[in-house]
Amino acid sequence: MRWSYSASRSFKKCQRQWFYKNMVASAKARDPVRRRINLLSKLQSVSAWRGRIVDQVISNTVIPGINRGAPVMLREAKAQARALFDRQLLFARNHSIASFDTKPSDHGDDFCLLHGMEYGAPPTDDELNVAWEEIAQALANLYALDAVKAPLKAADHVIAQRALQFDLMDGVTVISYPDAIAFLDDTPPVIVDWKVHAFGDNDAWLQLAIYAIALARSSHNDFPPDFSAKPDEILLLEAQLLTNLVREHRLDAAQIEETEEYMMSSAYEIACLTEGKKYEELNAADFMPAIHPESCQSCAFRAPCWESAHAH
Repeated sequence: MRWSYSASRSFKKCQRQWFYKNMVASAKARDPVRRRINLLSKLQSVSAWRGRIVDQVISNTVIPGINRGAPVMLREAKAQARALFDRQLLFARNHSIASFDTKPSDHGDDFCLLHGMEYGAPPTDDELNVAWEEIAQALANLYALDAVKAPLKAADHVIAQRALQFDLMDGVTVISYPDAIAFLDDTPPVIVDWKVHAFGDNDAWLQLAIYAIALARSSHNDFPPDFSAKPDEILLLEAQLLTNLVREHRLDAAQIEETEEYMMSSAYEIACLTEGKKYEELNAADFMPAIHPESCQSCAFRAPCWESAHAH
């Protein structure tokens, strides 16, 4: 079983949502139900889509420019974001899950499915205008945040969206995707995680702590030779790109212990419910639905979940 911070939050919010995304969804399965669930798992709210575009531009344009020693100017980053925004919106407007007969990977960066298009509430022009304005603002704020720019520019190498994984316990692998890891010559690495939230009130130290533990237990060919770092040595930067706020986190022994306990207890709870069974041996009815009904309104799996409820 693969465990991640986002999966743990999903399981806590709605076990059935976790089941559909982590046990049912499959792009390779011959079963049309599993392929449909996989497409549903790609649905995004407008706010999530907005954040994803920011992620893509930073990861695919801004950071490669830093690594080349040829920084990308803000106007170029915004132009890339606008082109991506327009292409993905066009794709979302012209594709429905019911008529989808290709693989998402066939469409590259153009691929986008919006929740409202599938569930009868397409985004309004006002929502789309706000989304674009916030994308542009998030990028502008990134370029103005010296606390983030400094370690990225000083780094020997920056890796974006690197998959980090390690064995947590028997049968459970932790996987995480830090937005950026900056490797510096004479100091421990810096992990940067950016958020595109309108309020930015939540402190993401636990998520970043998981990244730090994962980095400390990982090794990859694109890491510096003989790389070694302890979680409490790694500087963690949480950049709230819409509120122009950077939170700096450094872990102490108590926080590391708390983080490890969180991972173990969450993974154990999921493992106890699934008991090592595969998709064919499980049923949606085995998993509790969301406690709060409003959670269902934004859920990508609302249709199959309700269909399953009526079937039973």
